[in-house]
This record gives sequence, C-alpha cells and structure tokens, in this order.
Amino acid sequence: MNADLAHASDLIAEVFPRLEGCFLAADTMLIDLQIDSQDKWRLVLAIEEDLGCDIDDATAEGIFTIGNLAQVIAARTALPRGPVDNPALYRDAEADGAALLPGHAA
Repeated sequence: MNADLAHASDLIAEVFPRLEGCFLAADTMLIDLQIDSQDKWRLVLAIEEDLGCDIDDATAEGIFTIGNLAQVIAARTALPRGPVDNPALYRDAEADGAALLPGHAA
C-alpha cells in the first residue's frame, strides 16, 4: 500500500504542480487540497493514462481521499493471484497444456 500511496502522491504532484512537496497522508481529503470534482476527473484521466486502464465512473466517484486513490491504483496494478482471480485464464491454460501432451495431437 505504501508504494501505491507514493504513486498516488506522485500523480497528484504531476497533475497539480502546486501540491508538489506537500505531505499527503492516506486520510488527506482531496477537498482539503482544493481538488474539486472537475479536478478529480483530471486526476482520474491521468491515472488511466499512466496505468493504461479504464476506471469506471462509480469507482471514480468514490475517490475522496489519497487513500481511496491509492486503493484504486492498487486494484488496477495488482497481479492475478491464481485461479481465484481469473479462473477462465487458468482453465484455458490447462486445456492448452493438455493439448500439447503426447497422444493428444490433433
């Protein structure tokens, strides 16, 4: 989470240079940094560009603190942990591997 918090702080400083060097804790409210809803969307767009992902509107609306922002970043950068996160991916990989075994040639 600390890395995601640092990433969030870096993105905020990049989008809002006036905040560079400010101490940003997880519970720092965006409104306290004078980041209004329109500015928040600029920040969301910067995250989408930086991470190469899409953030849905409901998730973006739920960002009120630096900690919320870090959680969004963490969720978008997390690596799959295995079949729990994406069972179809692992099921397909097992089928592909089985097809390569001797005696299963097409």
